[in-house]
Amino acid sequence: MDTTLDTIDRTPDRAHEAPRLAAWLGRVVDACVYLSVVLIPLFFLPFTLDVLELNKQTLLAVLCGVGVIAWLGKGMASRTISLSRSWMHLVVVAFTLGYVFTAIFSQDRYLSFVGNFGQMQWAVTSILSFVVFYFLIANTVKGTTKLYHLLLAFLASATVAGLLGFIQMLGLFPLGIFGAFAKAKTFNTVGTINSLGVFMTLPLILAASLTVLGCKDAACVLGKEGKKSVAAKVLVWASLAISVLIAVAVDYWVVWATVLFGTLLLVAIPMLRTRRIERSIKLIVPSVLVVISVCLLLFRTPLNLNLPSEVSPSASASWAIARETLQTMPLMGSGPGTWIFDYAKFRQAGVNLSQFWTVRFERGLSTILTLPAMIGLIGMALWLILLISAIAQSASHLVLERSDDAWQAYLTVFTTWATSVFIALFYNYNFTHHFAFWFFLALLASLVSRGSFAWDARRSARTSSVLSVVFLLACVVMISGIWLSGQRLVADAKYASSVAGYKSGQSIQNSIDRLEQAIALNKWNDAYYRNLSQAYLIRASQELQEPTGDERAKKVNVSVSTAVDRARQATEVSPANVDNFANFALVLQAIASFTRGADERAIDMYTEAIKREPNNPAFMTEIGKLHILRSDAYRSLLQSTDAAVKKDAEANVGVELDKAAEAFNQAIQAKPDYAPAHYSLGLVYERQGRVKDAITKLEQVLSVDNKNVGVAFQLGILYYRDSQKDKSQNIFEQLVAFDPNYSNARWYLSALYEEKGRYDDAIAQVQEVKKLNPDNKLVDDRLKYLANLKSTNSAPKTQPLLPPVTERVSSPEGQNPVTSQ
Repeated sequence: MDTTLDTIDRTPDRAHEAPRLAAWLGRVVDACVYLSVVLIPLFFLPFTLDVLELNKQTLLAVLCGVGVIAWLGKGMASRTISLSRSWMHLVVVAFTLGYVFTAIFSQDRYLSFVGNFGQMQWAVTSILSFVVFYFLIANTVKGTTKLYHLLLAFLASATVAGLLGFIQMLGLFPLGIFGAFAKAKTFNTVGTINSLGVFMTLPLILAASLTVLGCKDAACVLGKEGKKSVAAKVLVWASLAISVLIAVAVDYWVVWATVLFGTLLLVAIPMLRTRRIERSIKLIVPSVLVVISVCLLLFRTPLNLNLPSEVSPSASASWAIARETLQTMPLMGSGPGTWIFDYAKFRQAGVNLSQFWTVRFERGLSTILTLPAMIGLIGMALWLILLISAIAQSASHLVLERSDDAWQAYLTVFTTWATSVFIALFYNYNFTHHFAFWFFLALLASLVSRGSFAWDARRSARTSSVLSVVFLLACVVMISGIWLSGQRLVADAKYASSVAGYKSGQSIQNSIDRLEQAIALNKWNDAYYRNLSQAYLIRASQELQEPTGDERAKKVNVSVSTAVDRARQATEVSPANVDNFANFALVLQAIASFTRGADERAIDMYTEAIKREPNNPAFMTEIGKLHILRSDAYRSLLQSTDAAVKKDAEANVGVELDKAAEAFNQAIQAKPDYAPAHYSLGLVYERQGRVKDAITKLEQVLSVDNKNVGVAFQLGILYYRDSQKDKSQNIFEQLVAFDPNYSNARWYLSALYEEKGRYDDAIAQVQEVKKLNPDNKLVDDRLKYLANLKSTNSAPKTQPLLPPVTERVSSPEGQNPVTSQ
């Protein structure tokens, strides 16, 4: 009897608990959506090397995971699940499946699935997060009321991001409290200066649309009376003002072209639809925007904050890399996020003649020029189908929609989304841009959805079982994804801590321990292995300074073998990354003087690096240096009393010097003004006794092409080596006059002045070198040396030929520092 009463008493409670739980879970879903919209443009963490993209990706993955679990849990609690019905959803699913398919065949699956610095927005993890976010909005935003709330939330977030970015540009650094990295005019919560300017065009067009079109009283707080309406209007106008201010400060032509496109679209569509704007005075806003855009497309900004330039490959260079990649991997491309490898492999040799030959770009000029190489013809076809489908469905609704409320909401969302698509044509998305693209696409989908598919567990036990299984699987997948994302974030924090610790002077063992912890948490990131191999190499060099003995030898051997092993592991983790083979070669090269066979393996690794970056003269030069090292080893046998050994040594010395000369000539062919190759080739010529022959040949070349800077530089070096100092000085003086930023021409000219006792002139040349290379210790040491000579009035004397100074990359005009996208 008691059991029966207990059952009867509890049933009503459970009946009431289910709706309450469903309502609570619904609020969790809404919270995840709103937090994503508000936080993604603003979020960053100071304790990872990639303070922006990695943390934004992790945040979105976590919020989407929690949102999906809550949404399914809500369905389980209410015992019914409904999915909005739209053919746009099928297109999105098809694109997602195709995208995952291209990643499976990627040349670097970790980079394609998880992402890394500079390519986080194209990782499968990011795309899946965007798509999950898309479906959360499409299935939770019903009607225009919540839609306008989300738009205002986006405006609020973007306005704060823009305001913080502008204050940073002024040099006030409100974000500097988070670390030294944020104490820079270029830092903001979106990305580079240009990417912030491009992003702020979206809230600009959105605010302009809300200003011109407004919204209906029943749907939007903007049209109501009261404090909330006033606050919303203040937000819209503040967003408009700050967005224009950012655009004027950045003064980037893509920004003004985007503003012009979005504004004209906003005005043109109502005219084509013969919709009358209620108050014509509101057209002042788009009119002003058009005038400002046209003027600043033609003239420079009046607000000059001395912001740095942003460099990216040209349209022709980006398309050339896409074309070369598609010829080798037409259907799938090289893999999402792997454009940096494509650039290394297919960049034109002409890049070596520019100031940016050392920069390995991770993206092309724009999204539309970057994607083909990464996702191939299949991925591009699905991407274009996605865009065309959204445009076609939007056009249909903009023509056929009869409700003013829905039509105005749709026009506002569509113009902003179309503006984000326009950005893809001329600029490259970062994570925040890409998030905005999917956010507005999701709002479009929520507006065009008609009806839904419903599964009611109350009507079928089988449906209840299926929903339970789906819920459990989703929980497992999402919780696992959240766990792995968090683990990866911790690993990157350990990595950043290791780098920061080493820079601050902490022990190398401390850096090693943290890098080992990072690898234990994430064994697929090749950068961890590369840095760890270098750390063990540094430890070995420190151990060599200890007193000799068996214990020291044992510790050095362990450090060296571990360095080699970690460098090898990096090549196995990511065999497509040229940096891994270059690093492995560098480690082997460092131990070549006391490890048998290390020089041969180093040459093999540099050869592998050249396969992945054929036009890099540094690798060819290092191969040449290794051949010189081998020739020196054979040269030591020339004193042998055994005639056969001496004969073989002579032959081997000649063979190694020939191979060295061949490598240096290949480097010079790749980059005619590459000073280390010219310098080392001079060493080879000296040892071969061919200095005068080399001089004659280069004089002939220069007589035909007297503007060939590389040949002139090499001739100056050879004159120097042949003791024709006046001719050498004359050439270097001409080179400095022709190119004042040619550091090594000034460097060797200072040596010639020093030999003649012209210490003031020598110091003046090195001071100019220091302006171009402010962080070069070799330059600082030489300045001190020359100052000492001058102060002691020392007599001039002939010095050994100086090694070349490593030149710093600077802007073509030599004015503002340059950053890549």
